Amino acid sequence: MVKHFLYLLVVICVSFGPSAFGQGKNATPTILKGPADWRFERLPIPPGFAPDVKWNGFEEARFAPGMFDPSSANYFSYALVVSVEGTNPVEKADVQDFLDKYIKGLSVGVGRRKGLTPDASQLGATVTALKSESGSPAKFEAIVPFFDTFNDGRKIILNLRITVIPRADEKRTFVVLLISPKPTDAEIWKTLRSIGEEVGTK
Repeated sequence: MVKHFLYLLVVICVSFGPSAFGQGKNATPTILKGPADWRFERLPIPPGFAPDVKWNGFEEARFAPGMFDPSSANYFSYALVVSVEGTNPVEKADVQDFLDKYIKGLSVGVGRRKGLTPDASQLGATVTALKSESGSPAKFEAIVPFFDTFNDGRKIILNLRITVIPRADEKRTFVVLLISPKPTDAEIWKTLRSIGEEVGTK
């Protein structure tokens, strides 16, 4: 019985790392260098909770203070940058595929560990391409249902603003995702947008 428990513990740690998102606070930021009071994490892409994600590379995340507190004004608000290896263009269908697999894997994977069973059939992103000037980075907005299995499994709707920044000289592409259930005119979005601007999403 003890051996079986230890085996399961090892599987969980290997699959999800020190936290459900990634490698914990000790990783060194290379893209998202602030804000300092927003918790930083980094993990490989594809992540352990979504191994079917097609992209290869890594992601960096900054979580707002109160990220996992449903009573906080910053609840589930965070910035994510995925560094995608290669020079293939990242288009709307690629963003859609990533979000569908990532969000489903995260919600279901965390839920499984806590005895929650979210309805994965409800976890589909709606992605819309935004107009951008010729030569400017491609921009998208998305609406993404999510079951917050970090807490009690409640269903929330996440608003996303996404910018795709090719880095041809580095043979990679940055996909910058700003995420919050708050409407995009809420105060938290001022900070989210400033984080995006630091990465080059203007």
